[in-house]
Amino acid sequence: MPRIGIQGHPDGTKLAEMAAGPDGGFALRYIHSVALTPVVSRYRLEDGHIVQIAEEFDQHGFGLPYGADRPGERLELRDGRFVLHMHRAMGPLYVRVSAPYGNRLDGTESLDLTQWGARRLELVPLPCR
Repeated sequence: MPRIGIQGHPDGTKLAEMAAGPDGGFALRYIHSVALTPVVSRYRLEDGHIVQIAEEFDQHGFGLPYGADRPGERLELRDGRFVLHMHRAMGPLYVRVSAPYGNRLDGTESLDLTQWGARRLELVPLPCR
């Protein structure tokens, strides 16, 4: 099963790892720092890379999308929430975490990313074991 490594950035300290879902999927959940509303960023591990596949949020705000900006993207309103569907390949994924924003990583389990304090983390794809 695909795995995600969590390490400190920029020092590279290995902090944890977790299995992604059976399809390689995982999500980052947090409270938006300005709108103070929940955001879910969905990803999938594909061929050793992280690919963002969706962003879910209640209202538009700083740093959140206002529409489908790239070819193949689609914005929909589902159950009162905006969902931007996409397929954006990324390198390592950098996340700045802080307890008030409830940063969580969800794969086959759920992990509190703030347990290592307010800091910058790097999420990297790991080879299957």
